[in-house]
Amino acid sequence: MIETWKKAINEVFGFDLPNKNLDVLAQQTKDSISRIQIYKAYKRRALNADENGLSYYQSYVPFVLSQRSSIKSKEKVWLLFLATYFGKSNSSKWELFKRSAFDNSKNLISYSSIEGDREKYFNHLRSFDFYKNANYSNHRKFIAKKLDGDKGFIRSANFLMDNIEDYIFDHPEKFDIVYNSALKIPNFGRMGAFDFTSSLCKCACNVLEPTDLYLKNSTGPLIGIGELLKIGEIENQSKKDKVKLGNDLLVWFIANTNIFMCAQVLEDAICNWQKSPAKYKKYFG
Repeated sequence: MIETWKKAINEVFGFDLPNKNLDVLAQQTKDSISRIQIYKAYKRRALNADENGLSYYQSYVPFVLSQRSSIKSKEKVWLLFLATYFGKSNSSKWELFKRSAFDNSKNLISYSSIEGDREKYFNHLRSFDFYKNANYSNHRKFIAKKLDGDKGFIRSANFLMDNIEDYIFDHPEKFDIVYNSALKIPNFGRMGAFDFTSSLCKCACNVLEPTDLYLKNSTGPLIGIGELLKIGEIENQSKKDKVKLGNDLLVWFIANTNIFMCAQVLEDAICNWQKSPAKYKKYFG
């Protein structure tokens, strides 16, 4: 991976990145690839759960649960929406997802029952301290811990249910179309929309891989491109220039590697690399 990045930086940016930076960038890329490859393991776990007749709760990890054979299209989209909205916390893991997806007896709350009586479902969530001793994932850490109101979960859930058909496809759909639709989901923003659309792609929901890094409204990845330019002593590059360079980099990697979900891997790796460009640090999302 070091040689791959060395060649990519040279051919796209026109300079040689110092070895200490290359090494960290390569390691962050390997970590990002590993986070994507785990979806293959999730699929195997889903098949195993079906073969062994495990309860839904016994396979509660959303990317396993959503790929079980008995989970149909709307249910699958709903579960991946919940997984994106709450995420996996470093401390409380999938606790918020479990609270939103299962009842007090650890039975899956079916999407059809929620759709049939939304208020009953929402009142169930209100009936206990939903957020007590549980946290969002790092990607969702700025989202309000609220069920009601404009910044609350219920508004987002209602929007998703009103528009769920927009995320169900009989034929492969372009990532960009689904992503731009997901941007409309309240309280999602760029990162939520990207994570949700990526989950639909990785969990075989007929969404094609992204062909854009979506840097225009990003923070960390755009800073990362700027850091690369700074190290290469390339000055006076506009935001538009950085976005173009980022997508040129993606085009290079798609043409010269076989990395699955290449755009997400690069975006994630560059974002984590810029936090510590010369010293490797392990991140978990």
